[in-house]
Amino acid sequence: MATVVRGERRPFGPIRNDISGLAVTRRQIGGEGACRWKMLMNGMHLEGQWNCVEYGVIEPGGSVGEHVHLRTEEIYYIVSGHPVMTINGVEQPCAPGDLITTPIGCAHAIANPTTEDMHFFVVEVFPGKGPSAPSARFHLPDLRPVAGGAAVDVDLRPHFTGDWKRFRLMELAPGVSDTVLSASTTEVVHVLSGSAAITVESERYTGAKGLSVAIPPGLSRTLKNVDSTQPLRMIITEVTVA
Repeated sequence: MATVVRGERRPFGPIRNDISGLAVTRRQIGGEGACRWKMLMNGMHLEGQWNCVEYGVIEPGGSVGEHVHLRTEEIYYIVSGHPVMTINGVEQPCAPGDLITTPIGCAHAIANPTTEDMHFFVVEVFPGKGPSAPSARFHLPDLRPVAGGAAVDVDLRPHFTGDWKRFRLMELAPGVSDTVLSASTTEVVHVLSGSAAITVESERYTGAKGLSVAIPPGLSRTLKNVDSTQPLRMIITEVTVA
């Protein structure tokens, strides 16, 4: 999606948000108890077929009721806590580091049966054509060494019909930077822990846990760990732009 100014196509710039100021919802989508929720990015402000990027907290005993997306495909990443997801009637205990796909037409619900808050990150993207894939679950705590840190990737393309590309869990060592000179996708970077400086062209965004930055395609960006002692851990969701 892009704006048009005086006949010239001009893509959107980067977006910064964080997880402060969560709204409180009760019995969300027919569930139980209380949830705290925030839309971090509205898809109309992102390049590509994004619908939204959200962050949620389910309080102890709370839940999001069963529902079916008829117009979007969705991923859930469990940031903390031990929820139970129900996928097409089957209960699946989940843990921090789990990535769950819910393709279009998939009935799903999520509940927190524990005594601690449960935090999760959600992305929804509009679908393409073709048959829906089954739901899948990946556990991502085991990172593989890469230059300056560690990472693990999930190729999202086989699991959806839309323009998804990759989900990455990434860790940078103290003082280390990761630079991409010209991204070919729209990226949403979300900080899980540590202290980050995210530079997109001439704009610099700093923050800690809960910082989210959307980076349009075609722009250079640098992710830097500005802490001198602790690693920086992030998740990065990529969607291609036709």
